[in-house]
Amino acid sequence: MNRLSGGLVRIPPRAAELQHREAQVQVLRSFQTSQLVMVANPKGGAGKTPTTLGLAATLGYYRGGYVLAWDNNETRGTLGQRAEAGLSAGASVVDLLAQIDSFLTASASVGQLGAFVRPQSAHFDVLASDETPGRQRMVDAAGFEKLHQALARWYRLMVTDTGNNVRAPNWWASVRAANGLVVPTSVQVDAANAGLWMLDHLRAVGAQTLVQNAVAVVTCADPRVDQGLLAKIVDTYREIVREVVVIPFDPKIQPGTRISYKDLAEPTRRAYLGAAVAVIESLRATEVAVQQAQAQQGQTAGGRAELQQVHGGGAQ
Repeated sequence: MNRLSGGLVRIPPRAAELQHREAQVQVLRSFQTSQLVMVANPKGGAGKTPTTLGLAATLGYYRGGYVLAWDNNETRGTLGQRAEAGLSAGASVVDLLAQIDSFLTASASVGQLGAFVRPQSAHFDVLASDETPGRQRMVDAAGFEKLHQALARWYRLMVTDTGNNVRAPNWWASVRAANGLVVPTSVQVDAANAGLWMLDHLRAVGAQTLVQNAVAVVTCADPRVDQGLLAKIVDTYREIVREVVVIPFDPKIQPGTRISYKDLAEPTRRAYLGAAVAVIESLRATEVAVQQAQAQQGQTAGGRAELQQVHGGGAQ
């Protein structure tokens, strides 16, 4: 209306529009190092893969690339099956791991990654888990660490979709490397409780900062949501984590279907933007904690151990 009236009408933006504009600015915050966001909940069906894709797509869309969605399942995950199919080859994280030493050399280039990652329309890449029938190779802790070292050279933000086994070596390697944690859950008691149990477990092993700065993402997978249960889940998580974001029901996010950012409803995209901003703010909070620990490192004998715990590690 402002444009069509030629300046005769001046309709001011509403609060929701102003908030949306501010969110688009906040999500552009830069960091001094590559950041890894771990998406984890030991309960299957809690929404890990849709949350990973939704966050990576939003970050890629607004930040213009340098974002990776990485399937860190120790065997076979579903990230590649839920992402856009595209025209790229079906190589996987296992194929990349087989050649990872060549990506750790000075002559390695980002172009070589094209044989292993799957570009998405929202300006991010997907590194899928192995989908070859009969192949049994697993990604262990050492493999994860090499992959992380190489991928951090070219991606500013990495979002890992984890498996369900909290005792898997690559799961713990992700915890040690994580700058941020996202706990997805559906509006189901068992999924919510599994995420809460995981947070308690992480605190017990020394990853207090990771838990304190975590973001919970509650996805409404059913059009008829139990509002009482939803409110209870949100309130419970808010007592533990930094922020809780609710993703509304969207028919384009159905179990087993491919998820394309451009097909999501506008309320869904705005909710994921809110989740992305919450993640960026959590990463900034952790970055500040790391800087403070580094400043104290030379003043206390236990500085190095404190710094490790800030990153998430602690004792397993």
